[in-house]
Amino acid sequence: MSNENIILPHLSCPFPEKISPFADKVHHHTLEWVRHFRLVANEKAFKRLQLSKFGRLAARAYPNAAQDRLEIISDWNTWLFVIDDQCDESGLGKHPDRLSALHSRCIEILSGYSTKPNDIPLIHALHDIYCRLQPLSSKSWMLRFAKSAAEYFEATFWEAQNRYLNRWPDTDSYMLMRPFSGGLLTDIELIEIAENIDIPCTARAHPCLMKLASLTNNVVCWSNDIISLKKEKAHGDMHNLVLVMQHELNISLQEAVNMVKNLVDDQIRQFQALEKELPRFTDVPDQVVKKYIAVLRSWMRGNLDWAYESKRYEAEQNTDQDVAKRVHALCNG
Repeated sequence: MSNENIILPHLSCPFPEKISPFADKVHHHTLEWVRHFRLVANEKAFKRLQLSKFGRLAARAYPNAAQDRLEIISDWNTWLFVIDDQCDESGLGKHPDRLSALHSRCIEILSGYSTKPNDIPLIHALHDIYCRLQPLSSKSWMLRFAKSAAEYFEATFWEAQNRYLNRWPDTDSYMLMRPFSGGLLTDIELIEIAENIDIPCTARAHPCLMKLASLTNNVVCWSNDIISLKKEKAHGDMHNLVLVMQHELNISLQEAVNMVKNLVDDQIRQFQALEKELPRFTDVPDQVVKKYIAVLRSWMRGNLDWAYESKRYEAEQNTDQDVAKRVHALCNG
């Protein structure tokens, strides 16, 4: 990528910036939680985690959540980033069988199994999250959350198989799997925890709400594929929509970046149009549905604002203009 003089596109973000008043407290809580469960191996890794500010991502995505609920969500998202990094750095992400064993144990924990003395720190930390979620949710919600997590694990296993076989996914397959590999489906389930609301299946499974959630997922994940492009390219990882489209269509990196940017813009336009057509639900108060959709909006905007203040991609970015600053400049006018 350093040999290609590309212009990074502006990522449009028409929703207002919001952040929880508990942002800094939650950030510090999660760092202490990481230390307590020894989730990172050394001070260098901890410093990188500190600069990534994952707690502030949760604070931007769920700006109205109570502090204790926001702490759980922040810990969960940090856990996802940690397992993702450990798969990259340990090489686990290129060994499907080993990864599958880890995933099976994670699913057991999210299904109510107890920890064992020989479990690795990731498992003990996951069990802690499970135990804190239980009193805040119904059994059916816990099953939905476990299902969404299992789909995330399945998608990352698919990625590991691709790496092991050096198999490039086609664009359609990648776009099909990206909502699962991003882990955002678990975060969409967590809206009910964050807002302390219950959305029955009659509303949750309505095509309109399902489509709004899907559009949000695409905006966040495809935006991240632009933001993290240099990181994935440097690691030789093909799991990035820009790289997949460049490879399949045999086009320049600049053309592929522009195409993904246009796709993101189109998803946002669809979201704005669709939320105006939202039906009224007889068994769900309008205010509950509005809270749900407000968090979807906050996720799309908050993810970009977080990309500016986080240092997660800084180590990989040494271009004249870094992506995150471009994002922030646009978001703020």
